[in-house]
Amino acid sequence: MVSPTRPSGPHGDGVVRIVHRGRPPPLPLHTGGPCEARDRHGEFQDPAAGLRGRVFADPAGLLAALAQEVHRHTGDGTTDDMAMLAAPRHAR
Repeated sequence: MVSPTRPSGPHGDGVVRIVHRGRPPPLPLHTGGPCEARDRHGEFQDPAAGLRGRVFADPAGLLAALAQEVHRHTGDGTTDDMAMLAAPRHAR
């Protein structure tokens, strides 16, 4: 489960705390594109907010959800580049 612990930064992005039970979730990494994406009112996207409370079984699901959230927020009008990676993690 992905959940921001507190808002921070000029773009409304949050410090993300990963909570898991059983298998660790994928670790999301991205460039500024997802958090700098703006809606038609000029409001920045908050990537963590769209992922809050959701559980992802694999990295592909996390990346698809993040991309969907950005497109939903911008109305599919993204103009910035986005590089996203979700690294799988394994329990020790």
